[in-house]
Amino acid sequence: MAETSRPKRPPGQAKPLLEEDIAPVLARLDAWYAAHLPPDKYVFNPPATDAQLDAFERLIGLKMPRAYRDLYRWHDGENDDRRGHIYGHPLLPLHQAGAQWKAWVDVLADFGGNRYEIPGGAWPEHAVDPAYINPCWIPLTHDGSGNHIGLDFDPWPSGRVGQVILFGRDEDLKAVLAETLGKFLEWIAGLLGSGNFRLEAAEEPVLRRFRLKAPPSIDFHEGARSLLGAPGPFL
Repeated sequence: MAETSRPKRPPGQAKPLLEEDIAPVLARLDAWYAAHLPPDKYVFNPPATDAQLDAFERLIGLKMPRAYRDLYRWHDGENDDRRGHIYGHPLLPLHQAGAQWKAWVDVLADFGGNRYEIPGGAWPEHAVDPAYINPCWIPLTHDGSGNHIGLDFDPWPSGRVGQVILFGRDEDLKAVLAETLGKFLEWIAGLLGSGNFRLEAAEEPVLRRFRLKAPPSIDFHEGARSLLGAPGPFL
């Protein structure tokens, strides 16, 4: 994409990062997971250490908010890519989040640093950088196909620093899922608490067995867009 065809960033500043106490919602999720998910199949890792979190921050070159550090002091993600706690999508351990971030940075280098080599869009309009890659997008989850739920530390003026977005290989149109990490976790806890889930019984491991009930989508990214009224992922 030529320099002149890159999208013009609107004037103004994004809303600032909000600091949050996510301990109450983590307790809600702990209780729900313990009551509903088979503990031998859905297994979180032990907490991350401050040293691991500090190393992760040095790798990505960002200071992470309190809520992020508290999330990983709760659990350092999970290693099973077949049974994830976020509607079938695993919370990435720090080392995998770092590896996914580094892979995107390498792709950006292959594009000569042009974030817009592959055109993109954003929902809501002007809330997210309509780039294909932005090194300030930090993966939280992975769907096994190059797509993520993640934190956005470089939003456009209609967004907020630290907002939770969908981005990745098949997510041409980036979508905001929640204004903050805490609000995203509250949304997930609310969906689960309302009964909007289904667990498919099967003897063999099957990808994404833990899913939304309504809309009855196989992939949580698709279902999340539908629940929020966001457009589909393709331009």
